Order: sequence, then structure tokens, then C-alpha cells
Amino acid sequence: MAQPAKQQQPIAITGDVAAGQSSASVAQANPPAGSGSRGSTAPVASPLDLPTTVFQAALERRQANRAALLEWVRAVLVEGVDYGRIHALGKSRCQYAAQGLADQCPDPRHWSKPSLWKPGAEKIGGLLGVSVHYPTLRDYEQAALQGIAIKTVILRCELHDATGRTMADGVGARSLVQDSGDLNKALKMAEKSAHIDATLRMAGLSEVFTQDLEDQKHQPQDQHQARPAQAATEAKPIGTQSREHRHLEGRIKELQLARERIQKWCQRKWGVAHFPDLTAAQYRELLTRLPGFAERMAAEAQARAAQEAPQADSVELTAPPCSGDGAAQG
Repeated sequence: MAQPAKQQQPIAITGDVAAGQSSASVAQANPPAGSGSRGSTAPVASPLDLPTTVFQAALERRQANRAALLEWVRAVLVEGVDYGRIHALGKSRCQYAAQGLADQCPDPRHWSKPSLWKPGAEKIGGLLGVSVHYPTLRDYEQAALQGIAIKTVILRCELHDATGRTMADGVGARSLVQDSGDLNKALKMAEKSAHIDATLRMAGLSEVFTQDLEDQKHQPQDQHQARPAQAATEAKPIGTQSREHRHLEGRIKELQLARERIQKWCQRKWGVAHFPDLTAAQYRELLTRLPGFAERMAAEAQARAAQEAPQADSVELTAPPCSGDGAAQG
């Protein structure tokens, strides 16, 4: 009697092909009992050993998903709240830093790569449905209870999916010297760094963001959270009594520039006739252009002086003697 044809079972893939984990397997879902080697799970030493069509389909799916994630990151994360940049040049290389105005520097080359902050890491984790765990945190809690001196905190953060599987991990370290011996604060800062590190690893966002750089400025988190309000004032006029207006007027006077010519340039460039009506961004751009204006005006003055000098010599050579000299000679 002819045997009934076996129904082909769907292929199930286990293991993370895109992430490049060390092991994966291809198995038939719910194989029938006694089916032998064809129904058993066959371990695959490398994702490159998977069938070509399966491997290619997985890569295409991951590529599309990654593109969707990056689009979401750019659309949802807010600069100054979820991530930010650090002014990286010192006073000797940036005139704004030299004047204590580093946060107003308009040159993008003077700023760091975007740095992911904790709120941004939390948003990304929420989107991907992972929970945050610190398996080594209890060790420091026990050490503190036992009175053991702690000088440095090193925490590991694990991001778990809904089944409890670790999707990614990261490490954060903090010296208690940085926090004046405050263990609680050092733990919080190490937790934040480890969380961000794990998020960057899980989502493959290192090409977009760098590790958290907030601590490099030695400023509290609240100052970074105040940045959105500062960004909202960028479009407002600097005003008559502002520090920016006084600094601009002083700089024009220092460089011996023709104030009226600068005002006419602003009128042509932005349609702004008066300095107090400049926005913060326009004020910063104008400041960077003033030295160039000064050099140009100085060159124009030298050219005019060179043209007038021969004429003055000619007048002196052809000038008739005055009547007083003639009378004296007579």
C-alpha cells in the first residue's frame, strides 16, 4: 500500500541572524514522532550556514526594521531632552568659549556627535518592549550594609524581552570621588551609563549617537532639561538692553567698523534694520563676520589712501607761492 505523502512542515528559525549570535538552528515546527534526523533540530554553527533564501530573507527583514527604527528615532527623540551635543573646543580655539558663550557657538564643527541621554534610552526601550535589570547592583547594596569601603562602582545593565531573554547588556562605571563620596549618586550615575550603553548595543545606534557625555561638562541633569526653553528663545529678538546687544555694539566699536554699513548689511541679509531686532542665531552669525568686515574695510581705506596720495603730491608741486612770500621777496 502506498504511504500517504508527508505534509511539509513550516521552517522555524531560532537565533538572531542580524545580531550575529554564535549559534542558530533551523528546525521543522512540530515534527512528527519518529521522523528521524529530518525532524530533529539541526544546530547551525554560523548564520552563514543557513540556507541562502532563509538568510537573505532574514537580512532584508532586519534591514527594513532597522530603517523604520532610525526613522522613528529621528522623528520622536527631541534634542535637549532625549539627546544633546557637547561643545568640544576650548577657549583658545573658539571665540565664543573664550567669552563664556560656548552654548551660543554656531559652528557645528565645534560640537560633539549627538550624545544619547537617559530619557532617550527609556523611549527606545519602551518602543522595543524591553525591561531594564542591574544584576550586579545587589552586590554593592550588600557591601554598603556590611560597611565595606567602596571607591568605584561598576554596574552591568541587561535589557530583557517579555520572555526574560537578555537582548543586550552594557556597563557603566563611576568613581565616588566624582560625587564627593556620595554612594547613592554614584550608583545612579553608573546605572544611567550602563543603561545607555546597553541601549546603543541593542538597537545598533552607535552610528547615530555616542555614549552619554553629560558628565564631561560637570553640570546637573536639570541644566540639560532647561535646554528646550533656551532653544525656544532662539527666534526672539535679542532686545535693546540685552547682554548680546551691548556686546555687539562694543565689538563694532572695538573693530572701528562703520555702524551704518553693518546695519545695511543686516537689512540686505535678513531684512533687519536695527541690531536689537536680530535673533540669537543672527546675532551669533554677525559676530563671526565682524572680523572679516574689519579687514575688508581696512583694505578699502588703504586703497583710497593710495589713490589720493599722488594727487596730494601734485598739488604741492604746482601750488603758487602765497602773497606773503612774494611781498617778503620784493
